[in-house]
Amino acid sequence: MTDRANDVSDDIINHNDVPEELMSVVASLTSERRYVPQWYVYDTRGSEMCEELIRKSKTYKVWQHEYSILQTHADDIASKVSPPAVLVDLGSGASSKTRLVIEAMLKRHGRATFVPVDMAKEFIETCGRQLEKDYPGLTVEPFGGLYMEGVRHVADRKEAKLLLWLGNSFSNISIHQQVKMLQEIRTQLSDGDRLVLGVDMNADREAVSQAYGHQWISIWRDNLISRFNQDFGGTMDAEKFEYCCEFVENSPDQDEPSCIVLSLASSCKQRVHFDKLGLDIDFEDGEKIYFYEGPNTSCKWNLRQLRRLAEKSGFAVDAHWTNDEENYCVICLAPADVIHTSV
Repeated sequence: MTDRANDVSDDIINHNDVPEELMSVVASLTSERRYVPQWYVYDTRGSEMCEELIRKSKTYKVWQHEYSILQTHADDIASKVSPPAVLVDLGSGASSKTRLVIEAMLKRHGRATFVPVDMAKEFIETCGRQLEKDYPGLTVEPFGGLYMEGVRHVADRKEAKLLLWLGNSFSNISIHQQVKMLQEIRTQLSDGDRLVLGVDMNADREAVSQAYGHQWISIWRDNLISRFNQDFGGTMDAEKFEYCCEFVENSPDQDEPSCIVLSLASSCKQRVHFDKLGLDIDFEDGEKIYFYEGPNTSCKWNLRQLRRLAEKSGFAVDAHWTNDEENYCVICLAPADVIHTSV
């Protein structure tokens, strides 16, 4: 294998046809452990495809589990902040589940400000316009950017902030960065603010394998490779990459949760050319491109692990709600020096 870092610095000299923000994707594809940044997977088309899949899938039930909890407890969640309050949705997508919390906040406060945060800015702007039509009294202020950029964007607002991080999306953050990221979020919050996470607790190997099976190929392989080719003038052939799913099971007594690891494996030895970069990337037979930056693609938690995560990050558990099967949890975190309740 060649020294990829040197290859990139030597070969990528002129990339005027590629926006600067996409060069981090090139770096990830040419790193020693090839990977796809989490934010890059969901462009507008990817977001639309994902929204359709998660709402209709018979095996991937995160959306249904979370929706059932929010149906029952949206008012409890809205009650955690005092008016006037701003609702922030990290990785908002279409905000389909968030509507339940929006409705609860409008019922309580009469008016509300909603800040959806997502890299697919055009997509959330379209969704935001529809939300304002559907809910008189709601002001939508879409923010296009990464999770922490969204948190910093609202940090100086005087209103109480209710931050939602739903869809098990927090679990996609590298396990090596989760505590650090929550610690940074804690520094951006005031005493009256709350952070609400939606997290998957389904650690059944067979169920998880089915949930992350071949139904995702059109999004995590075909659409992704199509985007690579469009953004970088690539010659990648989706049929020459195999979608792979691995379940890493850890003891429930460990702080580190079990997780899913997803990747695309090259089905042969091949060279891919990226014309806009003047770059060739060689793949060995079986060589993988991982989702995402860390060793995990999606974590599967238990309540003890969530409590320990909160403690390490400067938070305490204010409240938590689970579905009937107790394989999904929505958990409300408060600054640790404000409240000392825990699960």
